[in-house]
This record gives sequence, structure tokens and C-alpha cells, in this order.
Amino acid sequence: MTDLRNKRTEMLIENSFIQLVRQQGFNNVSVIDISNKALINRQTFYRHYQDKYHLAAKMIQDFVSTYDSVLKKRSNLNKQNQNFLSITSILAPDIKNLLIKQREKILALRSIQLDSKDLSSEIKRVLRNNLVSMLEEKPDKFEMSLLTSLILGSFNYLIDEQELPDTSQIQHAITGILCLIRANYKFN
Repeated sequence: MTDLRNKRTEMLIENSFIQLVRQQGFNNVSVIDISNKALINRQTFYRHYQDKYHLAAKMIQDFVSTYDSVLKKRSNLNKQNQNFLSITSILAPDIKNLLIKQREKILALRSIQLDSKDLSSEIKRVLRNNLVSMLEEKPDKFEMSLLTSLILGSFNYLIDEQELPDTSQIQHAITGILCLIRANYKFN
């Protein structure tokens, strides 16, 4: 029973924190604000978190850990010789749950800059680690930068648009990008 109560309290604190950060900005939110919004006392907050920075860091780490597990699942599908479009179809529910259902959380966390970590740098770190295992050859720094930018751009698109493009849209976009590169950059 205690674990369920703790989880429920942490969910209340996190949801209150997300709402307050979205409304007021991280720097303007206090532990008292979070506690009042969650309808708990400050001592209850401090039983779960050291301060609002600890809460933010934990929420960033939890989100990034979930994102990492989706990327690992994608890597495993890649190793099973699944093609890009079938992998996209298989992962669509996970991506939808991760990015669209947690949109408000992501928007709140994206606005927070901590000394130790921020959402964007943590996502890039996890992306780099996973891309190395997904690709046949280890990308150099420039390739890694291009790939992470493309993926983060897609990530931001999904957050902003709140829907996943279907596989035909993805295929069309990738084909268009490749044609654009070939047409505008003569390498020979």
C-alpha cells in the first residue's frame, strides 16, 4: 500500500510541477507552489525530493531512460533485419506514448536548464550512444551531428504537431530529402 501511495504522491507532485513550470516558468516556481498545487504539505514533498532541482533532474532522467529503451528496441529490430518502414510501424505506439502523450511534460522539461543536465543534452547523449549500435559503421563527428539534428528535428516536429506521420509520409519525406541532396550537391 505504501508503494502505491508513494507513486500516487509522486505523480501528483510531478503533474503539479509540470503545470506550474508551463504557466510560470521554472525559476518562478517554488516548493511551496508545488506543494499547494499538489494539495500536500512541504514535508511530504521533501520526503520524495530534495528540492525542485532534484525533482526536475529526476523527471529528466526518467524521461530519457524511457526514450533510451525505445531506441534500444529500435536497435534490436534493426538487428533482426527489419526495414525502416516496418520498424517505424512497430514503434509507432511507443513513440506516440513517449512524445505525444507526454507532450506537456516534455515542453516543461525542455524549458529547464540545470547545471548538471538538461533534456536536450541528455537526449543527444542517449541518441549518440544508440546510433553507434544501430549503424553498420561508427559515424564520424560530422555524421553524428547530422543524424542527431535530423532525429531531434523529427522529435520537435512530433511534439509541435502532436501526431505521427504515417509511413508513406515518412517514406515520401526521406525520398524528397535524398533527391534534394542529389540535385543540389554534385559530388563528381
